[in-house]
Amino acid sequence: MTEARTCAVTACDEIKSYYEKSYKMRQRFIELFSNLGFGHLTTAFSETEILIALFEKVMRFDKDGKPIDRFVLSKGHGAGMVYPILEDMGIFSKEEIDEMVQIGGDLTKIREFVYPGFEFYGGSLGIGIGMAAGLALGLKQNRKDSIVFCLCGDAECYEGSVWEAMLFAAHNRLNNLVIIVDRNYLGVSDFTENMCAFEPFADKWRSCNWDVREINGHSYEELFDTLVNVYKRPSSKPLCIIADTVKGKGVGDLCNIPLKHGYMPTGENADNTMKKLERFGI
Repeated sequence: MTEARTCAVTACDEIKSYYEKSYKMRQRFIELFSNLGFGHLTTAFSETEILIALFEKVMRFDKDGKPIDRFVLSKGHGAGMVYPILEDMGIFSKEEIDEMVQIGGDLTKIREFVYPGFEFYGGSLGIGIGMAAGLALGLKQNRKDSIVFCLCGDAECYEGSVWEAMLFAAHNRLNNLVIIVDRNYLGVSDFTENMCAFEPFADKWRSCNWDVREINGHSYEELFDTLVNVYKRPSSKPLCIIADTVKGKGVGDLCNIPLKHGYMPTGENADNTMKKLERFGI
């Protein structure tokens, strides 16, 4: 009984440490990109827990620290949150990240395609999912024991290339492909259900012959439970995880507001945003 209680406390403490990490990563994002002068705060904050869970808990790395699994960030405007996480993991120092995240910064090292989040970057939305499907097919054909994770935005799924990739992945039985949809219900200008409704969203993925899980994308408990189990999934289908999130999570007056897509506070506004930043889940 004592041993079981100790294990439960340890697990609880670990979860608390991840929520505290979320708070610190959001702080660091504000610091970095307010100094830069631009960024996508609300979309970065909707995906924070998803990226931390993947990079710091789920994805496997070899003895040299290079990813065994692959990660494609299809929603490229969310790339800013990758920088503080790579710093937190010790892959880059604070000084190196400060040097990168500035006008004319040196991005040579991070573009070597050996760091999670930079397997693919840039371009129009909707491209990354096809890239991830191609990676998954190549790894499967080469008998590699790797999972390809791809994070995309929900409004990104308006792109026809997304649906083409969905059909391709299911046809080729890419059960080593996991798409995570950051389902924050907002595009650049309005809520998705006002622009062109997705619901029933999960059923649309299922109709394309995908397995689907629906979770709270800000809950480490649900993220860990779902993501860790992808390595022993008895299915020939690719997996879509629809992660319900809040755009702007952590800053109450920025949550769920259209036209805040590319918002980045600077100067006094950044200081005020930092003060308003909320801790949750702990």
